[in-house]
Amino acid sequence: MRLAIRRLIAQPGYTSAVVLTLALAIAATSASFSAVYTVLLKPQAITDAGDLVVCWAADVPRSLPVVELSYQNFQDWNAGSRSFTHMAAMGSAMWNAVLDGRAEPARLAYAAVSASFFDTLGVSPHLGRGFRPQDDVPNAPNVVILNYGAWLRRFGGDPAIVGTTIRLDDKPYAVVGIMPKGFDFPRGAEFWTPVVPALTAASAEWKTNALTDVGVLFVIGRLRPGATPASAAADLDALAGRIARTTGAYRFGSSVVATPFLEYVLGPVRPALWILLAAVGILLLVACANVSGLMLVRASLRHREHAIQIALGATSGALARAWIAESLIVSVAGGALGLVLSQWIADLIVALGPDDVPRLGDVSVTPAVVAFAAVAIAASAALVGIGPVRQARRADAAPLLGSGDRTTTGARVRRARAALLALQVGLAVVLLAASVVVVQSFARLRSIDLGFVPSDVFTMSVEPRIATPVNAWFDRLLRRVAALPDVEAAGVITVPPLALGPIGQETWVLLEGQPETAAAIEQNPQLNYQAASPGYFETMRIRLVRGRPFTDRDDERAPHVALVSETTARRLWPGADPIGKRLAMPSFDPTHPGTTWRTVVGVVGDVRYRGLTEVRLDVYDPALQSGTIAIHMVVRTATRPLAAAASIRAVARDLDPRVVIDRVATMDDVVSRAMAPWRLSAWMLSLVATVAFGLSAIGLFSLVSLDAASRRHEFAIRLALGASPREIVRTATSVAARAVAVGAVLGLA
Repeated sequence: MRLAIRRLIAQPGYTSAVVLTLALAIAATSASFSAVYTVLLKPQAITDAGDLVVCWAADVPRSLPVVELSYQNFQDWNAGSRSFTHMAAMGSAMWNAVLDGRAEPARLAYAAVSASFFDTLGVSPHLGRGFRPQDDVPNAPNVVILNYGAWLRRFGGDPAIVGTTIRLDDKPYAVVGIMPKGFDFPRGAEFWTPVVPALTAASAEWKTNALTDVGVLFVIGRLRPGATPASAAADLDALAGRIARTTGAYRFGSSVVATPFLEYVLGPVRPALWILLAAVGILLLVACANVSGLMLVRASLRHREHAIQIALGATSGALARAWIAESLIVSVAGGALGLVLSQWIADLIVALGPDDVPRLGDVSVTPAVVAFAAVAIAASAALVGIGPVRQARRADAAPLLGSGDRTTTGARVRRARAALLALQVGLAVVLLAASVVVVQSFARLRSIDLGFVPSDVFTMSVEPRIATPVNAWFDRLLRRVAALPDVEAAGVITVPPLALGPIGQETWVLLEGQPETAAAIEQNPQLNYQAASPGYFETMRIRLVRGRPFTDRDDERAPHVALVSETTARRLWPGADPIGKRLAMPSFDPTHPGTTWRTVVGVVGDVRYRGLTEVRLDVYDPALQSGTIAIHMVVRTATRPLAAAASIRAVARDLDPRVVIDRVATMDDVVSRAMAPWRLSAWMLSLVATVAFGLSAIGLFSLVSLDAASRRHEFAIRLALGASPREIVRTATSVAARAVAVGAVLGLA
């Protein structure tokens, strides 16, 4: 070991290059493993997450990939399915409630779940108790279980909060438990409450049976041994069809989708992390091949030293151990430096990744990452030492000492170095090709027409607390906001673009001339319903294709009108002008339930509300004619988007001192978050491919230059025998050229 260290110190350039090469590769590998381990492999608060699936319906004939379920669906599936040991219902999206009595009013996101929810996930409360069956029945006393983080933030971590009452939406709720640290499902829920009392209250407000007729839920189930997501989906699909045929009940969707729990939670980030880990594994191989080639050259240049050592009594095993010691030293040094650099790369992964990925923010260098790095270091030492160790074990004193200095590098050594170069080039080509594909996909994604212009626009949730029609209150607010300095336009919308993923408010539609029957409604597609103020389209710069936009005259006293998107117009009235056409939809007004006919007055451009890759069939009601509350404000400013937020907050509080304003974000940030999984893949894979290409270029340079240096005597003889300098250059580069060609062909294959 001392001898190896002295030799490495004596050649600082070579040693620095080798250590930095391995450090960069081990840093990238360790950081990527840290992300994969923290997000995917680290034990969770949830028991055996791999046995869980999340289920919903789909309606392919009507182009609906996600159809939410009713509570009755959950009950039927729970009673009749043979694929699950436990089942639970949960809201398909987060709901909101305003917490009073703790400093300023604050809106909390919560999940409505069935009483079996925590048992299905295998999670027990940190304090207090879980939900009981008697908590999840109509008109049961209001109870909540707090998220651990919300308990710390909102209540200072006071254990005495369990058993007390808090006020949510001006109603008392008893706190019965606190979930353990690390449990955060659904992501962002600050508390959980039983779903049946919530749906019962909605039934009374909306004059309908929300337990049977309203789809707002997903079902989560724990698979029985031997069951798979595909078999569970087939089981539920058959069960749903059987129930629809025997009872005549309405079936939500035409098929059932069962998605593995981790795939549901992580979305496209899960394959992105695995691909990233595979890519940096290839990078580590490239680095090892590079270093092995350099060490092989050093071994060939030290052939006379080996011969003298053997002549003085050294064994080939002793020579091999010397090279093992050198490879181990450079690998450990590179690994130690790589661990230091890995935290920086881990921070880069966190910055590029979506902020809604569970535990991604916790990525760091942990003992598990250090253990993985130790394995990577050992593997690197073994890989880089194979070539020189094999050459040392074949060393022989007689031919080497007898030849003096008139020997050239052997063909066997040159072929080995060429093979290592071909391996580097091939692996680099694989990474470059993969990065090109991912970057092209990301570029296409960025070039997609979103249907709106996100720059200079911010969005905020504004919830008034006064007893007045909310949309009318917003009309007064918007008039005052539009008069503020730097505000170019402002409006409100029910659900802003990209806010809830694939979830939105679906509605049935009936066209003029069609019979008012359930069968006619079933033939028509479901529409993505939105209530919007007149200024919304100007603020978002949504194109007006034909007709007119909403105006201030489209209020509750005027005839009901609607706007439709281009795709909706083509789907409902193919080849015809939709202006003046009439369509019927639910009134969306709890005080006047039933059906309301609207006249189409305009066609606007398609907007990607449900995701970057999906265009839905949009229909808009004027906010003043809709019973659906539109509390999401969008504001376009002439300068910095968020600069006007404080002024708007003051105006809103002048109209209602108890108003709750939160979730302020620029639309650029909203779009950026939606693109984050693809951005992570594109940037990181491009970075890894660039480094691999750089290492391969260094390997090519090293092979040509060191090979030329080791063949000086051979080239002198060739020149003396009449070879031209051009022929010498061709000879010196031919091996490398063939290796590059072979590597490129194999890599492309």
